[in-house]
Amino acid sequence: MKMKTMLICGAAALMFSDVNAATTYDGSGQVPEQFRLSGKAAARQHDFLSINADTAEKLAKACEAIARKNNSQVVVVILDPQGLPVHMHRMDGEGWIQIKATEQKALTALRTRAPSRVLNNRNIEDPFTNTNMRGYDLTTQEGGLPIIVNGQLIGAIGVGGIPPAERNATYGEEMCARDALEQVIGPQPPLLPDLAAQRRAQQQQKQTRN
Repeated sequence: MKMKTMLICGAAALMFSDVNAATTYDGSGQVPEQFRLSGKAAARQHDFLSINADTAEKLAKACEAIARKNNSQVVVVILDPQGLPVHMHRMDGEGWIQIKATEQKALTALRTRAPSRVLNNRNIEDPFTNTNMRGYDLTTQEGGLPIIVNGQLIGAIGVGGIPPAERNATYGEEMCARDALEQVIGPQPPLLPDLAAQRRAQQQQKQTRN
């Protein structure tokens, strides 16, 4: 009787485990449906976590509106977690180099699961970083951010085309990506320090003293 009870309890536990797995495998309790693939489209791809096209388009439009306010053009690339493009938008006047550079920023953020600023800062400390990362098809340019919702990565965004900080000290590509994410998805982590800007400020201070 005791053995029979143990077997019944074990079977019940397995059944509960299977039911629990079946109800949570799609990540629905972690990533709101408004941001990810769902329904038949998700079932067809067996993918319930990738950023959906509607969210990607909203991010691109938000970033363009931000760029216009700052008198700039912009390229925006949004990738899914597999590195496939979900949405790409370029404003008039942006060409092949800006597009390819922006794609690399998004891929870098996706593959490293971190802002491309991380490698940008590392390159300031060790210029060999740029050459080394090129072998992995990664870039040391800032402007790429992972898209994370409730701790789950659903894609990555790359922004390019905004003039570099030396010619545009008030706004940057990474800021545009962050602000677009905040508008469409919600609060984002603070941006990492810009070591290149800090170095320029230090050099200017030294020149002023001299």
